[in-house]
Amino acid sequence: MDSRISDQYWEHKKRALTGYEAGFGTYDQLYGEEQEKKYERCSPYLNGLSDKVVLDCGCGTGTALKRLFGQGGFFVGVDYSRAMLKLAWERVRLADNVDLVCADADSLPFKSAAFDQVISFTMLGNMPEMGRTLCEFMRVARDSAQIVLSLGKKNVKADDVLRFIERASIRLKEFVDDDDIKDWIAVGEKSPEAASQ
Repeated sequence: MDSRISDQYWEHKKRALTGYEAGFGTYDQLYGEEQEKKYERCSPYLNGLSDKVVLDCGCGTGTALKRLFGQGGFFVGVDYSRAMLKLAWERVRLADNVDLVCADADSLPFKSAAFDQVISFTMLGNMPEMGRTLCEFMRVARDSAQIVLSLGKKNVKADDVLRFIERASIRLKEFVDDDDIKDWIAVGEKSPEAASQ
């Protein structure tokens, strides 16, 4: 990667982080209802997690984690914004099956094949290199892990989402384009091809 691309990559991340850090206090007020619509639409894929290890990458204020941790299982929320993680901590602090980690989604601090399920709502469309981030998701996902993603329609076209999913060797189960949801939703699983890459 030449330095110009690298500079653009880090500038993109810096702008996104600055925006989330500045707006953390109003995030739920502005986007909470929309996030809840996504979680509700994905609820069939977010059940039966009692024996699973689940990564919520880009967990933000912890609304998905709060919905999920009561099922049992073990949940790890990752976000690049310390301010967002502080709000997430307030939501899940009483749960003994949730850990929160401040980390970059492109360089997750976990061993390979650590998670039975990877979920990521909204965050992926804000990444400078979506393909790179998806590859990192595949690295930490176990074989046949379920992958649940949402990406803002204003940030990425449906064809691009499908192309990135195919390149990451995610076997697509469902692609959702509901008019009342501002994101594309993709649900699939890590295919054996992803494990060999």
